[in-house]
Amino acid sequence: MQEKKFDLIMQLTRVEWLLHKYHQQNHMNFGPMADPRKGQGRILSILKMKPEISQKELSYLLEMRPQSMGELLTKLEKKGYISRTPSETDRRVLNIKLTKEGEEATAESSEPEFSFDQVFECLNEEEQQNLSCYLDRIIMTLETQVEDENSEPDFDLRARGRNPFEGLGDPRF
Repeated sequence: MQEKKFDLIMQLTRVEWLLHKYHQQNHMNFGPMADPRKGQGRILSILKMKPEISQKELSYLLEMRPQSMGELLTKLEKKGYISRTPSETDRRVLNIKLTKEGEEATAESSEPEFSFDQVFECLNEEEQQNLSCYLDRIIMTLETQVEDENSEPDFDLRARGRNPFEGLGDPRF
């Protein structure tokens, strides 16, 4: 019995590794906009909707620490996708602008060019539904057994029923 459970763990570990590898491959092929829901793609997605925004506002919208935001912005700036300039009214404030190269990068991918959907094409609808139910049960079991040392809320706002782009025109900024 233990051997079967070990085999399941090994299969799940292999799937996790392959999904990560698949995502990396696609990121290399399609650039930062390969996944507009993560990292640099999230920033470019917001800048596509609002071409100029303060670093503070961007950090607030994405619920990211200023240090993490700074790292991503540095990478995007080195690639030529954004520029950071001090605000004319308050020199402490940095305004982030989408450059011509950034506009081209976001225009090329009005919709994500890669998707994990293909991974599930080997399963029919019933099998996909069953897999979803099995994974939900495994996730629920793990969530009850794993202590959450991080007191911060989950990264994915959608999991908490919130829109991550809510407040783009927020007058507080």
